[in-house]
Amino acid sequence: MKNRGREILLSIALMLSAAMAAFAQGECSSLNIYVAVEGEADADGSLAKPYGSLQAAVEAVRDLRKAGHTEPAVITLRGGRHQLNQTLVLGMEDGSASDSACLTFAAYPGETPVISAGVPVAGWKRLEAVPAGLPEKAAGQVWVADMPEGMDRFYTLYDSKGRLNRARNSGFAYTKAGTKRTLHFPQGALKNWDNLGDVEVQVRPGRAWAINMLPLASVDEESGVATTGASATYEMGPLPGYLHDPDASVVWVENILEALDEPGEWVVNNQTRKIYLWPSDPAPDGSPRGILAPSMTELIRVEGVIDYDGPTDVPVRGIAFEGLTFSHADRWAWKSDEGRVGWGMQHDWDLFDRPTALLRFRGAEACQVTDCKFIHSGGSGIRLDLHAQRNRIANCELAHLGEAGILLAGYGPGTKDANHHNDIINNYIHHFSEITWHSPGLWAWQSGHNRMMHNELSHSGYAAVLITTRVEPNRNLNGEGGRTIRQHEIAAEDKQLPRDSYESWKQREKYNHARHNLFEYNEISHSVQLLSDGNGIYVSGTGGGNIIRYNYLHDNLAHTVPAAIRCDDDQHETLIYGNILYHNYGRSAGIASKGINDIINNFIVDPAVVPTSGYISYEWVPVPGSKVQRNIIVSHPDGGKAHNERSRGADNRGRPAPKLVETDMDSNLYYHPADAHWMDEHFLILRAAGLEQASTFGDPLFVDPVAGDFSFQPGSPALALGIEPLDTSKMGRLDECPLEMN
Repeated sequence: MKNRGREILLSIALMLSAAMAAFAQGECSSLNIYVAVEGEADADGSLAKPYGSLQAAVEAVRDLRKAGHTEPAVITLRGGRHQLNQTLVLGMEDGSASDSACLTFAAYPGETPVISAGVPVAGWKRLEAVPAGLPEKAAGQVWVADMPEGMDRFYTLYDSKGRLNRARNSGFAYTKAGTKRTLHFPQGALKNWDNLGDVEVQVRPGRAWAINMLPLASVDEESGVATTGASATYEMGPLPGYLHDPDASVVWVENILEALDEPGEWVVNNQTRKIYLWPSDPAPDGSPRGILAPSMTELIRVEGVIDYDGPTDVPVRGIAFEGLTFSHADRWAWKSDEGRVGWGMQHDWDLFDRPTALLRFRGAEACQVTDCKFIHSGGSGIRLDLHAQRNRIANCELAHLGEAGILLAGYGPGTKDANHHNDIINNYIHHFSEITWHSPGLWAWQSGHNRMMHNELSHSGYAAVLITTRVEPNRNLNGEGGRTIRQHEIAAEDKQLPRDSYESWKQREKYNHARHNLFEYNEISHSVQLLSDGNGIYVSGTGGGNIIRYNYLHDNLAHTVPAAIRCDDDQHETLIYGNILYHNYGRSAGIASKGINDIINNFIVDPAVVPTSGYISYEWVPVPGSKVQRNIIVSHPDGGKAHNERSRGADNRGRPAPKLVETDMDSNLYYHPADAHWMDEHFLILRAAGLEQASTFGDPLFVDPVAGDFSFQPGSPALALGIEPLDTSKMGRLDECPLEMN
């Protein structure tokens, strides 16, 4: 062993000597280090003799730093799949004391390097003997292989075309209400499988806005009762009938042979360590090819010194990623309640401070991710956790992800405000939430003063964008987000404040740091395609000063969309300005506001349905002083209310319904294509209260809304009202990223 140790030290010394010599001779100008999938045995990091792994390149840069070299370093990756077998952690020794770029990971020009957690699965054999439960149609189609050596458990699988679907059955409805750990199932729907610990159920737990993937712990086939190894977010029981067909499936079983009935599906048995796969992209002999099993949930983490309970962190600065592709990571599975219950961010839509993304910044400043791709993975794309400031994510594509696109998540409610002033600009975020349906494309939770601009978001299972906190200081430890609350930082008089009024919100607002976010010039379409009660843009329980401006929301046509833009519970002082809502479903409303928020110069045009709660809905709480001005509403041919006062009903806890006469409503333009008297009653009531004095009825005379041109023809009544024309060509992604870091 001692001789072996000397050999390793000698090898490292020779590599360092070669790298320093190459740098001195100009071969590694500005500390350029190269990495190739097939590195050289005598690698020195030069283009001619690249290192064979990212870790080796990082270690070489660290050694050069220790030797006195302070120049910015660039680690350039050649094309091909660069496999990581453990998370690459970049810390203080890799960053800079200033904001200047210190270490950059970049793609070699014209090549596509892929950073991957995938471990090849080899030794496939056709399954000759059909095991019990395998569907007849799968006989002769399924191949089997052993799990890779050293791998314990995984929840996703990949081939060269992307993520493969784990076998899943057609599902069932609950027979009656259960608890967070028990569910009642119909006869034969669940079995006490031999490898029960491998089986998971995906459940909609009694609410429209959440879905959970839970491990099965026990199944009593006779009584029809099963227990899960981790708690659901809510009790597992029927969803409200107005949201969901009571007889439709709300529970699906995954990872059982009985459900392996389509090409591209797979099952793993961790007891026998066998993987079963019906290949969808087979080799000429029919066998699977290019199959990868993920070894981890997080590929790279940039991490500073986190003083979790204290006031001050020490961040890593100046690390950049350019032109790289990240892929083939696993999802972070819920295995038990330990470390999960109480750590969920709103409605358990994600978990606080967890390794759920391909690339994660945890204590980072002035870092950049540009022109990268985050594709085909089981979890999320990028997380900026806890302390994250002045970081920039630009011109990236995030697609076909099991969970979220980009997540900015600061510390829980308290006085420590360390996640802010980040730029999320010109990214294409689409086809996310493919496994965990409620995961958003972009979420600022306890994160403020961010610029989120010129992004395009499409094809989501639930909401496209979230700006929220929604955790009150009196939340119990096991409640949603209860354990994230920094109780030692909250004044005693604030700990029992209820979530029931603007005055209470003003007192608690200092602890809710998702404030003063600028979300503008973005494009959102095809949201809420799998769950119910979601929105294109959702703002709830945050601090004040958030601005939702100049966004284009169109073709969000799922019947489960209640509103394109919603300010939900405990939300005030939000500006909704200059947004175009075109051809959306909007079951309840176009814009919904629960609180004192300003709605100005928005266009609601060509709605796909008459909204039951008005084109603009004021919901549950008083809205005194809310500015509702210079909006254009072009109704559905069947009319409906332009504005609606919506009370919650018997469970409104005695709070008065919002009153339109308490708003500051004027200079709005309304039009019904077939009913010139559509607004007569509204004008009569509101003008008697001194409102809507300048508002009018008339065709806005848009130039060409179908083509996205919402400017006005000459003679439009909108011009006399001072309404600003809106231009969709400025919304969504641009050819060039519009802003540099300040």
